[in-house]
Amino acid sequence: MNRSLLNITDDLLALDDLLSEAGGDITGVEATVDAWLAELKADLKGKVDNYAALICSMELRAGVRKDEADRLAQRAKIDANNAKFLRERLKLTLERLGVTKLETFRYRIGVTKAGGVAPLLIPDPSAIPEEYIHVREVREVDKEAIRTDLEAGRQVAGVALGTRGTYLAIR
Repeated sequence: MNRSLLNITDDLLALDDLLSEAGGDITGVEATVDAWLAELKADLKGKVDNYAALICSMELRAGVRKDEADRLAQRAKIDANNAKFLRERLKLTLERLGVTKLETFRYRIGVTKAGGVAPLLIPDPSAIPEEYIHVREVREVDKEAIRTDLEAGRQVAGVALGTRGTYLAIR
């Protein structure tokens, strides 16, 4: 019999309801109830075992894929840095030769001036007059102080401790 985890759970809950309605008196049907319960528990155990195996397999595969993604990201970073180095090297060479435009078999290369506003060079920020200094205030909640006070039984307006969640442990 191939039943879903939900079907098995529904059957176990139905059995629990039946036993509750009987008030614990299952005289004459003990063997039937025991057999039904054993079958449901066996189905449940096998189904949960398969679920846990699938979860573990997916977690392992996710770890391998993450490691591979990290490796590829590192390779991409190396490639990007190498391309940047070569781009700067080519630009420097063309500038030294006084070449601003060059057409090859596949590309049109140009050394052009960057647009936009001119960059500001500020070698010593302390030398800038006060009228150009903008001060920002940063406000943030001290969560650890609040947690400490709440755990000590003090009331903090607008804050409460939540309940910890649950998680599935597969060992």
